[in-house]
Amino acid sequence: MRQFLAFAISILIGTSLAIAEGPPTNGDADAWCEANQNDCVTWCESNPDAEICQEPECD
Repeated sequence: MRQFLAFAISILIGTSLAIAEGPPTNGDADAWCEANQNDCVTWCESNPDAEICQEPECD
């Protein structure tokens, strides 16, 4: 039972940390995404409508 509780708590903590990480609200989101590509992709999966996550338009 203790192992299950420890496992569940670690999953909840890991999930909340992954969701919490994102581009700074008062900084340059483009620079953050370039510097943290893995975090940017993970964040965009949860926030596909965010401006930083939109595909660039082709002219």
